[in-house]
Order: sequence, then structure tokens, then C-alpha cells
Amino acid sequence: MKVTKLFLLILFLMISSGLNAQMIRGTIRSSATQEGLSAVSVKVKNSAEGTYSDDRGRFQLSIKKKFPIVLIVSSIGFEAREIDVNSSAGPIDIMLTPGAILGQEVVVSASRVVQKKLSSPVTIEQISSKDISNSPQLNYMDMIQGLKGVDVTVSSIGFTSISTRGFNTSGNTNFTQIVDGMDNQAPGLNFPLGSAISLTQLDVDNIEVLSGASSALYGSRGLNGTMVMTGKDPFKYQGLSVLVTQGVNHVKNGNTYDPVGASPYYDWAIRYATKINEKMAFKVNGQYTQANDWVATDSTNKNGPGTRFTDPNYNGVNFYGGATNADINPFLQGALAGDPSLAPLIEPLLAKPNYVSRTGYPEYGYLDNKAKLLKVNAEFRYKINPKLEAIVSGTYGTGNIVYTNDTRYQLKNFKVGQYRAELKSNNWFVRGYTTSENSGRTIIAGPTSQYINEGWKTSYDGATGGWYPEYTGALLEALAGGTSIGDAHLAARAFADKGRAELGSAQFNTLKEKVSNTPISEGGTLFLDRSKLYNAEAQYNFAEHIKFINIIAGVNWRLYSLNSKNTLFPDKDKPINVKEYSAYLQLAKKLAADRLSLSTSFRYDKNTLFSSPKVTSRASAVYEPVKENFIRFSYQNAYSFPSNIQALQNTLNGYNSYSSGGSSLLLNDNYQFNKYPPYTLESVSAYQQSGDANQLKRFEYNDIKPQSVNAFELGYAALIGKRVMFDVLGYFSTWKNFIGYANVANTPGTNDVTAFKDHSTYVQYNIAFNGGQTVNTYGYAASVSVDMSHNFLAKVNYFSDHIKNKNNSQINNFNTPNYHINMEFGNSGFGKKQVWSFGTTLRYKPGYFYVVSGGLAEGHVPSSAVIDAQVSYKLIKARSGIRLGATNITNKYYSTGVANPNIGAVYYVTYAYNIL
Repeated sequence: MKVTKLFLLILFLMISSGLNAQMIRGTIRSSATQEGLSAVSVKVKNSAEGTYSDDRGRFQLSIKKKFPIVLIVSSIGFEAREIDVNSSAGPIDIMLTPGAILGQEVVVSASRVVQKKLSSPVTIEQISSKDISNSPQLNYMDMIQGLKGVDVTVSSIGFTSISTRGFNTSGNTNFTQIVDGMDNQAPGLNFPLGSAISLTQLDVDNIEVLSGASSALYGSRGLNGTMVMTGKDPFKYQGLSVLVTQGVNHVKNGNTYDPVGASPYYDWAIRYATKINEKMAFKVNGQYTQANDWVATDSTNKNGPGTRFTDPNYNGVNFYGGATNADINPFLQGALAGDPSLAPLIEPLLAKPNYVSRTGYPEYGYLDNKAKLLKVNAEFRYKINPKLEAIVSGTYGTGNIVYTNDTRYQLKNFKVGQYRAELKSNNWFVRGYTTSENSGRTIIAGPTSQYINEGWKTSYDGATGGWYPEYTGALLEALAGGTSIGDAHLAARAFADKGRAELGSAQFNTLKEKVSNTPISEGGTLFLDRSKLYNAEAQYNFAEHIKFINIIAGVNWRLYSLNSKNTLFPDKDKPINVKEYSAYLQLAKKLAADRLSLSTSFRYDKNTLFSSPKVTSRASAVYEPVKENFIRFSYQNAYSFPSNIQALQNTLNGYNSYSSGGSSLLLNDNYQFNKYPPYTLESVSAYQQSGDANQLKRFEYNDIKPQSVNAFELGYAALIGKRVMFDVLGYFSTWKNFIGYANVANTPGTNDVTAFKDHSTYVQYNIAFNGGQTVNTYGYAASVSVDMSHNFLAKVNYFSDHIKNKNNSQINNFNTPNYHINMEFGNSGFGKKQVWSFGTTLRYKPGYFYVVSGGLAEGHVPSSAVIDAQVSYKLIKARSGIRLGATNITNKYYSTGVANPNIGAVYYVTYAYNIL
């Protein structure tokens, strides 16, 4: 009975509240096209009450204020209006006039508060949902390539790595990617997952990219930049949207080798969002991409100038298996001992080492090039009151893509999930989220191929022979028959490879399945990474309580639960837990009649792998001498704790070869460097060639520690006559304890350096370590945007990054050309009712030198000029659009890094429903 009375009381209060409220309805349209405008803000002046128009431009707003009231109606790209409303008698028809866009963009990530992009204290680039709709690129990750200051490395169709200010590589652990407040990194690998579990194409509201050090606001590892992505609010963006792209790639141009024939490209995305009532809304998203991936085909020999037909020790960049090599002189000496009459043939060969590699497999036909990527997302929002909102969301991604690091990795059936719960007010938020990863059946190209070779026929078996003894015998037989040395090596390889497991054969597939399904810890190459990340954070803005200065404070707690079953980390017995604690404080003040903005921030970080905490700071000043003209100066001091990979990685990357973190505990306990000292791999190779032990050079190592950077930036941004916007800047950075990589080797079990002569008796490592010398980087950039009226917009940007005092003992991943030039030109609506539009972009990079971590490859990346273009037509009554376009329209294949694939054209047609 008491429950019934309580229910009736609540029902009465709800009805009473509804009776007191008054409903205003209306439609908002563009005066130029008469189309209904979605996501337009409708607010009651001097009140917290407000709403947004739906996907057809309709809105309804329940208000408690008495008439008359004033509605403020606004949307970027249109002139704001104030509408007097005297009653709720009938619907209101509101026309918005298109207005200036340049200079109206607002950003949040630069200072954690809403501000104009023009007045940002640091360099920031932005992509909006409207930019994405008008872009000729297939997805927003491709669009990011054209932003000022941004470098990318494309490992495959589904894996693009982003960086800024020169440090460009796949899987950059010093670049932070944040999606709806959540760090998008893989819990174990610590680098951003690109588009794997980021926003779907239809759910992007805004993307902001901060160049350079940003750890003062976003924590450790933000040294090379931060990208902040915000999804669409279901209260604001409502309705059903569909994007279907069908295309074709691998269209051969006759000038570039591409083993794949013309193939279909599919990209389908769907989004549905609805406002149930003024308090509740939800959205669901899905996107599926499928295509035959670009294939890495670099045949450059890593062991010298020869080819696989001229060098017996050939080891191609994208030919896997040739990393297994050996000096056949011991086998020649054995043959001579058995038959002294062979001396005339053998003794001349013994004058120098004779290294021979096993036969490798090309990538095409070895790694599955069928790229698939599925992302789904759901979010529910509940407004507890007009100033407080509860949010829960979940995102799940899975697929098959290829990634480049110390070798090529096929991420097959990987799975990543990210889940969030958040309370958000105008001045504060409390957020918790977790990320979990499942590496699926990841195939490590290099070591898997080496084990396949060994599974078919061992390199050497004292009891039964092996591949190298067979090779040596066939070589001598060919030489005895009068064959030249070059042809004799080819004949020897053909003989030793008889019956070899060829690509696609049942024998090959059986061996590949066995090796790739056996964990690394048990002698195979399978990752068992099931690592997780847990994060909790809170932030408060004291603006309502402290008026004379703006204060923002926050705290963050994070737990990495590293769980790879001893296949990625030394976690054989149990998962390794790494915790991080941080707190930050930002102070900001406006002076000189609000023309001068000063801000400073401090951040405290503690990582349980390292004994000492670190403090990060930032200070900035922005001065507006003339309206819409801003001079900015900033200083940022940033620390980066070594990532879990840089500290603890223990991963097989080849036969008797490992990628290793720089923790001395790992190096001493696992690799016994304290007993069997390491030597630089370069000096080991010199010793093998000369036989002179004096060529060997010890590698001096210490426990890895945090790196830091002090960065200064001076910039000037201005908007002229609402038609021209430009931004120029210069920066200079000083790095200390710079973390790079070195290739070394030791001989476990013996200190006899002659063991380095036999590849099977020494072990190679690619080790993260701190360089002792200071490294400086510097650069400059400029961009100009011109509103040419009648919806024509042109943009151009130029930037250049350089490194000084480079530590030549390290692989530092500063892989960037001397300069970049990006251009855009388009029109967002022309013709009758503005139903036609087009967009074109040009990205130009001169050739540059590129080094891949882990010793996979290094070399020259050719210059590239990539043109993308698209033309669109709106079907207004059907609320749809048809787009016809192409990326890399000239089909001149290009690459973004050594060992990565060459990328050709994709010609496509897109159907878009209910999209801005």
C-alpha cells in the first residue's frame, strides 16, 4: 500500500510539472537551400533551458519561463538569430542565413576549456564533421595526413599511425590518441590503435590535433603530440544516417609492381540516434571495411647491394626467412677434411667468410592481404538535471590488418573493447573506463617464416645433415663441373630447396598453422596478449567559486594489467601490474582588458616501475594587439616514462632474435648481459667479415629512465576581413635522455667471441635505451585559408621539421622529409539550390631517409604528390547524396615509409543518407 501511494505521488508530481511547462515547436531551415538544418542550438536567453534541431530541422522545447521569451538560434556556418516568442500557439519557422566560417572554430583540448581556435595558446589543427562530409578522402584518418605539422605512417588500409614534429613511425608510443576522454592506446603495446576502436566515420563531431609536447595536460607519453576526438552527442545529432562506399583498388598502372589485381573496396557505416525525451537519448554505430590490402613488396637486400639472384646472403626487406644465415666455411672445411682432393676448389673460398641465407617468402601469398575491420559502438545519456549528465558507452572492434614494426605483423582476428561510465557537469566530470585487448592469431612475419623453413628442413643437423650441408655439397659439385661461382650458388640453392614448402601448398599451410598457433613461450610465434587497462579520473573547474583567476584541477589513476603468458612480457607466472598516479593544476588569467591571456599548468606523475615521480609544466601567453590578431608564446616541459614496451618488452622478432625493453632487470635476468656482455651488431658484422676480434665493440647499458623535452613555440594567427585566416609558427625543442633503439648481440653460455662466427650460437636484440647526449629538434610552419565567397574555400599549409645533434648510436624514428606542402580547394554548394559540391586535395613530400625500429629496414622513401578529388550531388527530396571520387587519382603508387606497402588509387562511388 505504501508503494502504491509513493507511485501515485511521483506520478502526480510528474503531471504537475508537465502542466506547468509550455511546449514550443518549430523548424529551422537554410535561407539559401530551404533545407532543414540539423544540430542547430536553440536556447532560451538568460536560462539553462535549450535543445537542438533534429535531422529534419525540427525542434520542440519544453520551458517553464513565462512568455514572452527570446530564443537564441545558432550554428557554425550560419549567422545567429534571436527570435521573440510570445506564445506556444503554433510552430515557428526560422530561417538562418549562411555566414562566415573562418575564425569561428572553437577548440577545447588546447586548454581544457572552450576557446576560439585563433586564440589557442599552442598550435592546434582541427577537423569537423562538416569537413569530413566534404572531404574527398575515404575516411578521417586519411584526412589527418593533410593537417599542418602532421606526419603519418600507413602500415595497411586499417592501420595508420600519427605523429607530429618529425618523430614518425608505426606505433608511436609518444603520441596520445584520446576518444571521448578515453586514452585509445593498446594496454600492452602502449601505442594508439589508429582506427581500430576509434569513432566510426559517421560519429565524428570534432577532431583536434595538438602538435608537439602536450603531457602537461594529457599525461606521460604525449611528447610527440595528442589527438583528441569527440563523438556526436545523441541529444544534438539525431536520426538515421547511412554511408555506403563501393570502390576498386589495385588498378595497375604499368609502372609499379602490384601482385594483386583490380579488387573491390567496401566501406559501410550506419548511425542511429534519438532523443527519447528531454532527459534520455542514445545512439548506436557500426562500420565495416573490407578490401584487398596494399602489399609490401620491397625487395631491397638488407645484407648488401646484391639481389636474391646475385647475393647468396640475400635478405629482402619484405622477403621473410632470409634473416637465418650462416657462414658455410665450417661445412667447406668438413668437406675438405673428408676429401683433400677438393683443395683447389675449397681453399680459395676459405680466404674469406661465405655467408648464405635461407630462402625467404615474399609477403604476397604469405600474409593474408584480405583486410577486414568491424567497429560497433553504443552510448546512452541521461540528464539528471540541466547541468548534470550521466553517460555510459561501449565500443568493440575486431578484424584483420597488418602493422609494421621490427617486422610485419598480421593482426588476425584481434579484438579490442573499450567501456566507459561518466558523470559530467558544466564545471566537473568523473570518468572511469577500461580497455581490453585480445591479440587473436597475430602472425609475426619474420620469425614465423624462419620456423617454417626449419620445420621443413633444419638448417643443420649433425646426425642427418641439413639444409646448409646440402647447399655446400651442391655448391662444390657445381664448381667441380666448371660452373661459375654465381651460377653455382644458384644451383646449390635450387638443390637444397628441392621439395620446399611453397606458398599456398598443403605442406606450407600445415607448417604455418603449427608455428603460428604455438605460443612464443613454447617454441612457436603466437602472441597471447590479453592485457587490460583500467582508468579513473576527475576534474573540477572552479570558475563559479573563484572569479579573479580561472583554476582547473584534476586527478588520474591508471592500472595496466600486462598479461601475455610470457609471449610479450616476462609475465610467465602471473600478470604484471603497472600503476600510474597523476594530478594536474591549471591557472589562467586575462589582463589588459582581456587582450592578454596568461596560463600555466603543472602535472605530477608517478609510475610504479620507476622510483622517482616527475613534474611537467607549461606556461603560455596570448596577446591580441588588434582584433582577431593573436601572438602566442608557449613553453612546455614534458616528461615521458618509458612505455611498458620500452621497459619490459620481451618479444621474439626472428630466429634467435628479440625485441627488448631497456630495464636492467630484464636485460640481466632474461638475457644475462651481466654475465655475457652485449656487443653492437654492427661490430659483430665487421668481425664476421674481417675475423679481427678488435672490431668488436661492447655495448654499454644502464637501466632505462624517463626522457624529457623542453619545447618553446612562437606563433601568430590572424583573421583578415572574415575572409583570410593565416597562422605562422616556429618551435625549438631540447631532448634529454632521449629513448631510441640499438641492435646488439651476445653469446649466452660463453664469453668466447669466436661464437659470433656462427649465427646459431649468438642472440640478437633490439634494445630500448637512453642516449647520453642532448638532442635538439626545430621547425616552422605556415598555413593560409581563404574564403573566396559563394562557398569556395582554398587552403594551403607548409611545414618543416629538423633534428640536430642526432645520436648516431640510436634508431630515433625521426623519419620525415625536409618539408611538406598540402593544398585544398573546394566548394560546399553551387548550382541551383546548391546541390553540387566538390573537393580536391594535394599532398606533396620530397624524398627522405627512413629507418624502421628493430632493424627491419632503412632506406630512401621516394617523393610523392598525391591528389584526391570528389564531386557530389544532393538529392534533396530523398535527403541523400551521391559522391564520385578517387584517392591518389593519378594512381602513381607511393609509400609512407620503408618496409610499408606502396599505395595506389581507390576509385569509388558513395551513397550518403541524411548526412550534413
